[in-house]
Amino acid sequence: MLIDTRRRALGLIIATAAAFSLPKLPRAMAATATQKKKDCFESKAFGPWKAQATDVLAGARINEVGVGEVCPLRVEIQVAASFEGKLVVYGDPDDAPLPRNVLVKPENRLIVRDGDGKERVNEPLCGNCTDIFDDKVSIVLPLACAPLFRDDKSVEMTIKLDGKDECRFKLDCESLRAGLKWASERKMALAALASEDKCTPREGCFITSACCEALGLAGDCFELRTLRRYRDEVLALRPDGHRDIAAYYDLAPLILARMPEHTRKHRLCRVYARYILPASLAAWLKCNTLAYRLYTSMMQELVAQYAPEYALPN
Repeated sequence: MLIDTRRRALGLIIATAAAFSLPKLPRAMAATATQKKKDCFESKAFGPWKAQATDVLAGARINEVGVGEVCPLRVEIQVAASFEGKLVVYGDPDDAPLPRNVLVKPENRLIVRDGDGKERVNEPLCGNCTDIFDDKVSIVLPLACAPLFRDDKSVEMTIKLDGKDECRFKLDCESLRAGLKWASERKMALAALASEDKCTPREGCFITSACCEALGLAGDCFELRTLRRYRDEVLALRPDGHRDIAAYYDLAPLILARMPEHTRKHRLCRVYARYILPASLAAWLKCNTLAYRLYTSMMQELVAQYAPEYALPN
């Protein structure tokens, strides 16, 4: 029987209680990447851009664009190897949530200027948007942006809300092109590996593995098996799930490297009790939203403690 030890029974109690006390789903910490059971995935930084390649996709993104202190939004940008792009705009669910009319209000505008300051795009913000979900909206950039990404040194974008151009940012297109060139080349190489089934699987769940090792659990223990299955069969199919997986693989090794050696075991055992075991049980019981919230809450806490330069504002 699955729940046959005191620690797993306690974990079930914690997981049940957590369902009533967890905060809202956190904003994702990184942009889209493709994740499969056997991963062909690589990433590399090019200036502010992070290029990402899989055996089927190539692109680059900036996880959090600098928009200044007066802007009430958080913005990330994604650009494919074809130079087609997308903005993801986040509100603040507590202080400044995205209003529902942001999708239709004509004075909410997207303005794009080329490297010489000439206005090339001025159109409704949501000419091509998804609905608001988790206090964010995805905006497909106009096709007129593609030649700017391809040829200009930089591009300036402005998001106007209610006629105020508070959200203005500049994008370095030279480093973007370098990143996309690298990603396109790596995509071809990874596709060749994938065709021969030679991709390197990301079997280690890093933090989960470290916690289980600290407790003396086996490499194929219930927790690791369950969370790997949840990652591949549930999380990867969520909206932006691939992005969350990519963020985890980027940040988890850094968090573990910065964890002080003399308190490492104690801290890992605490993480196990608060997050890993309850998330494992929630995933096994198919309480998938609860498992997601527990795991992302864990990442928020650990990033704030060990990698604060990557922490997002609450």
